[in-house]
Amino acid sequence: MKRKAWYLVCYDIANPKRLKKIHRLMKKRGIAAQKSVFFVRGTESQINGLLDEAAELMALDEDDLRAYPVLDPKKVWAFGPNPMAEFPAARPASGERKKVTGQAKKSESRWRQILQINCKS
Repeated sequence: MKRKAWYLVCYDIANPKRLKKIHRLMKKRGIAAQKSVFFVRGTESQINGLLDEAAELMALDEDDLRAYPVLDPKKVWAFGPNPMAEFPAARPASGERKKVTGQAKKSESRWRQILQINCKS
């Protein structure tokens, strides 16, 4: 089993209709820290799936979406209420620490392909 971790997912969407769709998607999967900033917990493949799903709703030339790994959401520096203050720390269970080896490399997600294209330009 792959290890779950916390990610800070942030977005800036230019169109109000797309913004509502992205916001609804993030509300289902994460905990809102601000209007367009969410803490999401999942494996790397789950986060890639979420970003792929969001990318399908976005206009890639107008909108921006980012995900940053966060060790413990309670330790994020913030002024004002921290929505994660009441949640337990994101520590893997002892069974999740085992290293997974020998798995076939999966094809790159659409999100990773977009990221590579944007980094090259």
